[in-house]
Order: sequence, then structure tokens, then C-alpha cells
Amino acid sequence: MKFYNHKNINYLTNHIPQNSGVFVIIDKNVTEYFPKNRNFHFIPIDANEQNKSLEYVYGIYEALMGFGADRDCFIIGVGGGVTTDLAGFVASTYKRGVRFGFVPTTLLAQIDASIGGKNGVNFSGYKNMIGTINQPEWIYLTSTFLRSLDKRVFREGFAEMLKTFMIFDKDSYNSAVALASVYKNKEASAWQERELRRLIALCGEMKMQLVLEDEKDRGNRRLLNLGHTFAHAIEKCAADKKEDWLHGEAVSVGMVIAAKVAEKLSLCSEKVVSILRDDLLMASLPVSCPFSASQLFSAIEADKKRSGESITLILPKTIGRVVKKKIELKELQKVLKEI
Repeated sequence: MKFYNHKNINYLTNHIPQNSGVFVIIDKNVTEYFPKNRNFHFIPIDANEQNKSLEYVYGIYEALMGFGADRDCFIIGVGGGVTTDLAGFVASTYKRGVRFGFVPTTLLAQIDASIGGKNGVNFSGYKNMIGTINQPEWIYLTSTFLRSLDKRVFREGFAEMLKTFMIFDKDSYNSAVALASVYKNKEASAWQERELRRLIALCGEMKMQLVLEDEKDRGNRRLLNLGHTFAHAIEKCAADKKEDWLHGEAVSVGMVIAAKVAEKLSLCSEKVVSILRDDLLMASLPVSCPFSASQLFSAIEADKKRSGESITLILPKTIGRVVKKKIELKELQKVLKEI
């Protein structure tokens, strides 16, 4: 899998296989920013969590079959994390698997969702319960789309950026906090855009290193789940109540909860919790959970990372260092009520 990092979209055609039918599964919201090519077949989709389902995938299969897509075709997923998840899942299963690449258009997708080969759909309100692990041939990164994003959609990506650096590198974490505190995607300076591209590339390199070591998510790749057990629980609670939460926003709150749990288990200091909380606020991200401990715990009990009566959490020790901690569900339930 290769990364291509360009200022604009113009070089994309250089990376598309010749003599293949090209099918572009694209979020309807970004079609105007994507080059029109008469040799491409476009499948516009309504990219949202409700449509990240097997039923919606069936419609994409039907569109591909209607276009006559064969086993030699090439699929490009253009959009945010929902789009790349759907496109990757479709490409991995259509005719037992065809070649594909991604053009992630949100900061969140460029940093996290499009990287690592996890493709899937939701089921019964639970995130990514059905899916595959299959790598795209390439990921094409460009800031072209970032300038067009709604502020809230843009900023949620900084949560995943801070999460990545929280795991790996204190200095990069501090650089990301400083950038997030001043960055306005529609008015970014040339220097800010260059710094953002640098940090995006660094995030990708760090994540891919773990993926190459542990593609099937059985070992250290799980470190990337920092905050995600709680984030997925927040998203499940929000879906049940039909409340509007973005994934990055849930990750932001999930990291704070993880830090508070780590403090209760004497794995980190109160200072780490305070620093993380303040930094997320500087990045204009939420830090408080509106759901009760019992609501969160109920969702966590169905988490796919659960093993019997315990679950393995990724918890921070310091900025730039995390640990895996296996905890009994009963103990976690008690801790959640105390924080």
C-alpha cells in the first residue's frame, strides 16, 4: 500500500491502472471537487452512518453489475470514513474481491479511517460489526477537499491526530495541539497547510508501521484503540437517542474517559488527565460525556473487543505512552460509576 501526498487532485490519474474499468464510489457532497473523467463510472452515495449497512451495500453491488463491472475493475472510494469503509467493503467482497484505492476527503479519514485496511458496515446499531481487513493499493492525500469542509466535520479529525500522537510521540502531540488551536481550514495560511500535511503524513506512517506488524489486529495494532471502546459506546448511546455525534467527537470524549479510568487504576496521574482535557478543549473538541455510566456500560458489554467477562482497554500512562490493560467487566462498571 502506498501513500501519495499532493496539494491538489490533478495527479490522481497517474495512479489509476490502465485497461481497467474504473468505478468511483463517491460521497455526493464532494462530487463537484472531483475531476470529471468520461472513462470513469460514478456511483454517488449518501454517506452517513445510517447508510453504512448491508442493505445499502446491496444497492452499490447492483450499480456495479448494471455498469458491467468485472473482476478486473478498479474501485476508487472518494469521501470520508463512511465512504472509504463502504467502498473498501464493496471492493473486498464484489466478485470475491477487486482492486481499489482511496481518496479520503476529510481530515479524520486522511489520518485514520482510510488507513489500515479495515472495511465494514454497522449492524443493529453497533459500529463495524461486519467487515474485512483488506488493504487498498494506494491512498491519495490532498488538502483540496479539506478547505471545503464544515468546521465541525474538519475539526473532528484533530481528535484522531491527537490520539495517534498520544500513543507514539509527545513532541508531535504538542505540535498538533499548537496547530489545532489556530487552524481554520477555510482560511489556513500556506505554512499551516504545509504543517498539516506533514502531521497527516506522520500519522499515516505511524499507523501503517503497526498495521504492517499486526495487520489482523491481534497484538500491538490494538494500541490504536485508545479511547475507542468508550467512543463506540458513546456513538451507540447517541444512535439510540437519535443524537448527533461525530466519530472524532466521541473519540475526544473517549480519550478523556480512558485517562480518568487510568488514573483510577493508578496507571497515570491526575496531571495527565488535566493536560489531555485542556488540549482537547484548545482544539475545540468536546470533553464531557452526556450519557450515564450505566448507559455506557450497557453498550460496552456488546463491544466486539470483549472477551468473556473481561475487556482489554488501551489506557494512557503519559503523553506519548499507552499500555494495554485487561480489566474485568464488573471492575470497569464500578470504575465508570466513580469517575
